[in-house]
Amino acid sequence: MKKFSSFVALALLCTMFTACSNLKMNRPAAEPSGTTADKPSGDASGESDKKKSDGANIEALEEAMEVGKYNAYVGLNNFMTGRFDQVLNDYFDEFGDEEQPVIDKNFSFTMLSISSSDAKALETQFGFADKAPAFPAIDPVVVRLKPVMNDLTAILTEAREYYKTKGYVDDRFAKGKEMHPKIVKAADAYYAVADEYLKAMAGMGAERRQQSLKKFQENDEQIRYGALKFLTDAQALSAEMEEQGVTAKNILDLDMEKFRAKYDPLVDDLKSLTQNAQDEKRVKKERIDSHYLNSYIEEAQKVKVAASEIIERVNKKREVDEFHLRNRFFTENQDGTPEKFEKTLRDAIQEYNRLK
Repeated sequence: MKKFSSFVALALLCTMFTACSNLKMNRPAAEPSGTTADKPSGDASGESDKKKSDGANIEALEEAMEVGKYNAYVGLNNFMTGRFDQVLNDYFDEFGDEEQPVIDKNFSFTMLSISSSDAKALETQFGFADKAPAFPAIDPVVVRLKPVMNDLTAILTEAREYYKTKGYVDDRFAKGKEMHPKIVKAADAYYAVADEYLKAMAGMGAERRQQSLKKFQENDEQIRYGALKFLTDAQALSAEMEEQGVTAKNILDLDMEKFRAKYDPLVDDLKSLTQNAQDEKRVKKERIDSHYLNSYIEEAQKVKVAASEIIERVNKKREVDEFHLRNRFFTENQDGTPEKFEKTLRDAIQEYNRLK
């Protein structure tokens, strides 16, 4: 069964903060441009000012529509690489991904659910495919993604109800065995289109992040720049582990020289960010809510610690024991694993998105 790579998932989760950043960077455009007392008198100048104002309003509206659509697609990304991926992994960890399910003799399973609010959000997000402005590289993929994802969601929801009510006790897993190959087939169809969608969004997200970093520097928003730079460099560290094919299972195979080359900038980022965040004048200048900023920094520190723990584990040549390799829940909660690093990074991204 195809699984999304951790780097792709993290890259897509990170796309949300570029969309939010764009809104924040453009906040001066939402402020009053002045009063009539500030403008030259006369009909000609008044008409000229009106045209300028109308043009600015149209531009602002178009930008708002573009950001709104992008955020909707990012929401779809986050659901696909977050909860939806968890539901799928949870199911296949239990039953396997072959045509027939593997059912343990001491079977006990509480299947994760897809909430009604998630289903409603999906419907809204898919609805942006035919809305302006057009995203030529992404809209057609969304159109193809909708039916396969809806089909998979429907069968997963049916399976969730079956296992929740212990229907397998009544029919001796007859319906479960009937549903399993349908889930495998629907998942295969979904992964094929989802991969294409995620790669297209990753490309757009990377471009937007660079634009955001550049504008933060131009506007002397060093806290916002540092916060985004930290996550961008944390992504690079995750990408390095992904490229090396390192997981909790083979963590001792990590090329430490390459890892440290990506780790050291992360350490510098955190030091710089922490220093700027302690400057009350700068915090006020950038109009950042100090509560959200402090929460973000706490999560960023956890990301750095998770990376440091990887170094410690490798240096001590301490393998992850077989018991904790059984599923992702265990590996995400073991010190010194790529899985724990990814989890802390996801949490940091969520806190970044709350920055105000």
